[in-house]
Amino acid sequence: MQIRTFAGSSIKEALRQVREQLGTDAVILETRQCDDGRHEKFEVRAGLHEDGESKDVTPLFPKADQRFGASAYRGSDPTPPSMPSTAKKQTKAKPPTVSDSVTEELKALRREVKRMTLSPQPAADDGTSLQLNELGRHLDQGLSETTDLLRAVLAEVRCQSGMGFSPSQARLYSLLTYNGVEDVLAEEMVRNLEGFEPDDHQGLRRALARDLLQRIQLAPPLSRRPGKRVAAFLGPTGVGKTTTIAKIAADATIRFGRKVGLVTLDTYRIAAVEQLAAYGEIMGLELKVARSVEELRKAIASLANCDLILIDSAGRNPKDERALGELGDLLDGHRATDRVLCLAAGTNPRTLAEITRAFAPLDYRALVITKMDECVGH
Repeated sequence: MQIRTFAGSSIKEALRQVREQLGTDAVILETRQCDDGRHEKFEVRAGLHEDGESKDVTPLFPKADQRFGASAYRGSDPTPPSMPSTAKKQTKAKPPTVSDSVTEELKALRREVKRMTLSPQPAADDGTSLQLNELGRHLDQGLSETTDLLRAVLAEVRCQSGMGFSPSQARLYSLLTYNGVEDVLAEEMVRNLEGFEPDDHQGLRRALARDLLQRIQLAPPLSRRPGKRVAAFLGPTGVGKTTTIAKIAADATIRFGRKVGLVTLDTYRIAAVEQLAAYGEIMGLELKVARSVEELRKAIASLANCDLILIDSAGRNPKDERALGELGDLLDGHRATDRVLCLAAGTNPRTLAEITRAFAPLDYRALVITKMDECVGH
């Protein structure tokens, strides 16, 4: 990535330089306010991906055909990956005796590959040495993949013998647990698949997909909901509330031509206001800052001509009841039509339960699942 720093007398001036010199595909890495004792200035660090480089960062000015906020409002592909890892070991059934010998043989082979890769080699030119090192890495990777495959097969064998599952049921159970579904729930879902032949894998998979969709109610995208909407986004720190708001705002503005206004209550996090201001500047959206109930009322009133108003709140620790109470009092100053709780997809189940319980008094009505691309099996 090509990274450069731009300075200006205002954040607007610095962002203008970013657009002019790096284009609309640039991404913001950092914004800060500087004071050298004589003049106040703003600095923006921005980057531009080189050709062929992975682009995991959202561009400053997204393209109109991108699916902004898709992970928040649409179902994912119900087809799980084809190579699940080991399902939870069942105490009733002993693993096949061949597993120990296979595992030990793989370990021995891996040790031999590493020994050959790291041991001194006869004099050779640089090209030959690089090829040998590359070969060693490929062999090691292949052994790891083979080990995972064997463990998956043995896990399915244990499911069949310990739970009484057919091969197709055992495969679906392994895929569910591999993707983070708790063991008890995965077993319940598989056992509820009735009316199919034990070897009808496609029929079982379709039935499981329908069950998943019935358990998860998908809300229509905010960018498409009719009438004037005021949506407040809640959640712990670092779950991606500001980024989610920027994506929804871009979706509503670029794809559907709706007028969007932004309000931030996050005056605690360093550069939080500047981050949302940068997004708003690029998309030509008005941003208001509110620190009290009265300021929030005035901010929303000043954006009355907007079809969609998105409120960014400060992240709150689920264990800090006082801070959660203050946030609730602030939001009660204006009843938003939508209150949305943001949750990171990779959060463990116990923590998710604690977060949803702690934020329940704030009366949220929908969830946005963020950072799905960081999860195993995505």
